[in-house]
Amino acid sequence: MKLLIVEDEYRVRERIALGIPWEAHGIEVAGAVENGREAIAAMREAHIDIVVTDIHMPDVGGLELAKLMKRDHAHAKVIILTGYDQFEYARESIDQGVFKYLVKPAENELILDTVLNAKRLREQELYDRHNLSQLERRWKEHLPRLKELFYKNWLNGRYAGWELAKRSEEIGFALQGRTLLSAVVDMDPTAGNDARFPPDERALLQFALFNIAKDVLAEADEEDAAFEAIALQDDDGLTAVIFIASSAAGGEALRQLADQQLGKLLSTVKDCLKLTASAGIGAEVTDPALLPVAYKQCRMALQERIVLGRETIIRYRHDVPADASWLNMNDMEKEIEIAIDTGSEGRRAALIAALMEKGFSPGRQLADAKEMLLRITALLTRIVHAHGWSLRETLGADYEDFMNFNQLLTKEQVTTWLERMMARIGRSVAERRRSGTHVTVGEIMAYVEAHLGEEELSLYTVAAKLYINYSYASRIIKEVTGSSFSESVLRLRMEKAKALLAGGAKVYEAAEQVGYKHVNYFSKNFQKYWGIKPSDIQA
Repeated sequence: MKLLIVEDEYRVRERIALGIPWEAHGIEVAGAVENGREAIAAMREAHIDIVVTDIHMPDVGGLELAKLMKRDHAHAKVIILTGYDQFEYARESIDQGVFKYLVKPAENELILDTVLNAKRLREQELYDRHNLSQLERRWKEHLPRLKELFYKNWLNGRYAGWELAKRSEEIGFALQGRTLLSAVVDMDPTAGNDARFPPDERALLQFALFNIAKDVLAEADEEDAAFEAIALQDDDGLTAVIFIASSAAGGEALRQLADQQLGKLLSTVKDCLKLTASAGIGAEVTDPALLPVAYKQCRMALQERIVLGRETIIRYRHDVPADASWLNMNDMEKEIEIAIDTGSEGRRAALIAALMEKGFSPGRQLADAKEMLLRITALLTRIVHAHGWSLRETLGADYEDFMNFNQLLTKEQVTTWLERMMARIGRSVAERRRSGTHVTVGEIMAYVEAHLGEEELSLYTVAAKLYINYSYASRIIKEVTGSSFSESVLRLRMEKAKALLAGGAKVYEAAEQVGYKHVNYFSKNFQKYWGIKPSDIQA
């Protein structure tokens, strides 16, 4: 739940924003502003659930703000704070749909209790709006799109093993006990003099092919319940088909079904579009992790139509390797990326050992080992580039050794090289993350120091000026400095005031330069902070 605080009195505003443990109650302070105009701007930027507002403010008052909330943000619960216990205000608050009317001085406990009541009401409204039956209906409406995304990501090898299992379970697709056969279908190139389909309309032809495929394969599903055929468009617009059967019903029967349905599809395309199409078929697989490998085979087989001609079904001529696990390393690659990003030294060592076993064990051929090393190098390069950095600046003195990876001669050398490169990239990630956070906090503190003379120096104002999210700014200040924003501002003000007084400034001059309009209030805070009166420093 997001809370917006609107109060023109600085000390009251800060007391409500910082003096109540909002996060412990599941509430995020999205902003603390001084007038209704800023509140309206904040409402446009963030989806605010609850507003605590003073009633008398310059520009736009609390009741006028409540009226605007009722019109433009009817979901928001408005809590009015006022120093006037008058029936007319209460009545108008009710007219404007105000959730609660609190008379100042309202204690933090009362404000918290009122906000929590508003939160409970808002949560109930959300639950009623998104109740189970509605969610089930929306889920069913969205399920075809989820299935399409699942099959596409699966074919393209974008899922780690755990993710493949999780996503398949979400859409109700059983992975185990299946035999899978994949195919890819593409329109054959049109003749240059075919006025019906100029070259720039190839995407339209591919879409027509996809729709014909869906219709043809839907008929096949109705004819034989033992088999299932799924059609989708891959990233290049080609029509991909996954033929599925139970392990018991697979084998020759599945291959015959695929040949029959693909032949029917090519014939229908020719009848409907007066054009030809061709198909490539990969090997059967029973391991779901190997479907992406088989789909790559489909596309490789389709390339042979340059020799075999148009309107043909081409089967990949080689089986999937008996042990193709090293070809399909999505799980391990994602784990390596996480280990580097989190700086987990122990996890890095375990993953390196697993890599050595997978790609460099005695039973591996030399060509496989070289290809594995090339893949590891590409992975590390991709991780660096994903952060927007260059290899040279990230690796520094290790750059030359990284580029000479092909000179590694033994398994021990590869292990040592990989440990050094992963550690170096991991350190660079950590250093840049820390420096980025420190730069942000440095910018905030620099702004504060330059504006210490302003009495109402709120974090919301500073965050808005620097285009930083309020909640993020509050969190990183606490992480880096160990203090809240208000504590940090107080420290800077007291240190500067002490220096000014020691340099001969009058008490009222020091108070004014560090943002205090009232000298007595300044003196009280100074004595509380330093344990001595401001006048004692001048003595």
